[in-house]
Amino acid sequence: MKYLLSILSLLFLMGCTDSSDIPKEQSDLKDYLENRGYQVISYEGLAETYELTKEKITELPYIMYWGLQSVEPALYFGKTINVEKFLVKNHPLSKGEVDVYVYEVDGQPIGGTSFPHGERLYGGFWSLDGETIEELQAKSFQDWRTDWINKYSKNGLVQPN
Repeated sequence: MKYLLSILSLLFLMGCTDSSDIPKEQSDLKDYLENRGYQVISYEGLAETYELTKEKITELPYIMYWGLQSVEPALYFGKTINVEKFLVKNHPLSKGEVDVYVYEVDGQPIGGTSFPHGERLYGGFWSLDGETIEELQAKSFQDWRTDWINKYSKNGLVQPN
């Protein structure tokens, strides 16, 4: 009976541990978010890993993701991008919780995107701080897209759709 109670107690304690603990490897990313004023609720894990290329940033959804960054993508061509997902509060995109995807290269955060937690909004893309491309660029979306593709496409001049 004591053996059974010991096992049950151990299982209970394991079930009560905080699953939102931030792994040591992501503590710099947590600090990055907190320095922006966000309250980190939990670390949700690695969402994606990929090598950044010119081809990738001219295709959906990466054209949108990278158009929302304040860094020059060319600085990261050939580098591995790790996209780490966090759940935060105190974000301008929503009064509730927001999914934040932090882009990390060589252990350093370089930007990211955000999305209202639990919502299914198709076609919505927001910067780390909840801004749209139209809010970040000094031109229309169509002009921005044409300029972006001309800048990063192998073939250069591309006609808008």
